[in-house]
Amino acid sequence: MDAVLRALERDARLSPAALAAATGLSEAEVLKQVAEAEERGIIMSWGARVNWESLGLSTVYALVEVTLEPQDNLGYNGLARRISRFDEARTVYFVSGAYDLLVMVEAPSMGQISDFISDRLATMPGVKGTTTHILMRRFKEDGVMLETEETSGRRRVVL
Repeated sequence: MDAVLRALERDARLSPAALAAATGLSEAEVLKQVAEAEERGIIMSWGARVNWESLGLSTVYALVEVTLEPQDNLGYNGLARRISRFDEARTVYFVSGAYDLLVMVEAPSMGQISDFISDRLATMPGVKGTTTHILMRRFKEDGVMLETEETSGRRRVVL
């Protein structure tokens, strides 16, 4: 199953025939493994990585370091699950170090990022503090290059 999953992780559009050729398995075996992976929750979703900026649709991303004070009967995991339920929280990681959670936040504007953090995230019981980093530009995400050529818009100055 490992080979099929790795191939699908690189390109989820591969047909059963292409997966069979890439893995040396039969199409029937590939289909069986994919169905089993879906049933067991190993394949959690199917999707496409879309470059919304290329369509002129702005999206603001922020990394938020969150320091927690675990609540009775919730602990860190319960707080992380609560934060994960917010639509703006695209990714939530429990981490070691100076803070407890790293939350990737996404919204159409910086104002909406600010409102989410100040009104909903930072005020949650159990959240002791947040530190926000606005992402200026993304180059690579989940192994996918987001820019194929240099497009800085700067002119080269020769002295």
